[in-house]
Amino acid sequence: MSTKIQSFPFENMKTFSLGRPVVSCKEAADAKGIPLSNELKTLILDTSDGLYALHIRGDKKANLRSIKKILNTDEACLASEETLEELRVVAGTVTPYLRQIWNLPQLLSCEVLLCEFVSTNAGVRDKYIIFDPSLLTAHSNTRIGCFYD
Repeated sequence: MSTKIQSFPFENMKTFSLGRPVVSCKEAADAKGIPLSNELKTLILDTSDGLYALHIRGDKKANLRSIKKILNTDEACLASEETLEELRVVAGTVTPYLRQIWNLPQLLSCEVLLCEFVSTNAGVRDKYIIFDPSLLTAHSNTRIGCFYD
């Protein structure tokens, strides 16, 4: 988890404020007035091989069977609250914008790359960023695949 990634594409990215804190992708998309499909959902997965950051569209659900098959691993589940605490995040604040999340191996849903733009929180529940999803491919350990239902 302490692996250093040379490229961090979120440096000096402009953040925007919401009128209120939000937690879910639906709440965030509604507050921003954008389609749910453009809201980036980042989940932390705990697998037999360690932690991964999974990025899917806000209107999709992660498919753990597909993830296990693609990773060729026996176990994959959502990270526990304790694991999230160790990463210094809580629900509604998980984002590639945070270095501790960016430093994890990344799983990127191919559908995200079809979006003109994506938006996600800026590490807090009342601020967000908007960016070209191709930035997510800058990580040196990214797997692109179909990770959703």
